[in-house]
Amino acid sequence: MPTPPQAIAPIQPQASIPPASPAPAQPSTPTPPPAAAQPSVPAKPAPSAAEKKGHEGEKALNAWFQQHKLAYVGICQNKNSFATLFHGTAKRPDFLLLLPSLGMIAIDAKNYTPSRGELTLSLEEELKKALTFERLFRLPLWYAYCDKGNMGQNWYWISALKALEVGEVRDGSNGQFLAIKMEHFETIASPKDLAKLYTHTLPSLEKVAAGV
Repeated sequence: MPTPPQAIAPIQPQASIPPASPAPAQPSTPTPPPAAAQPSVPAKPAPSAAEKKGHEGEKALNAWFQQHKLAYVGICQNKNSFATLFHGTAKRPDFLLLLPSLGMIAIDAKNYTPSRGELTLSLEEELKKALTFERLFRLPLWYAYCDKGNMGQNWYWISALKALEVGEVRDGSNGQFLAIKMEHFETIASPKDLAKLYTHTLPSLEKVAAGV
């Protein structure tokens, strides 16, 4: 017998597949604004040779004060911490020293080398400003010159008033200066030598008393 034909299942229509939805656009991250340019800080000028020598003298005198346990105050040399009068009118000392016999005195350290038995001091930039300081603050100002031959252990001291009295005015490339002979300085090597500072001013007082 012939084989009966097989029933053919009808073809089912394919379900339509919806197209994929596009992914939502991610919000773009805002680009941060460029950092504001920082103002350039001008480089601090390198200290001159004279300034370096001055700093060395201050450090040596500070060490001498500490070594002998003296009552003193070191004055900050930052110009921004001083009144404008110290920028051109009055001398800015390096230290204040308390002496039982004299009271408080101001001291400016110097680091000059003697030449032909003399030490020098600028008349305009140093001495006139020192006398202005004395008038304003009622404190005597002394100059202490480092004796580098003794590794800062000996110092040559002279008061501003004494320097004006005995110094010889000369002309130099940077203006007038005083040349002061070494014999007018007091050699200070230990705290007991500071007693010399009391008699140091007597010659000037004697002249005043004599009407000279």
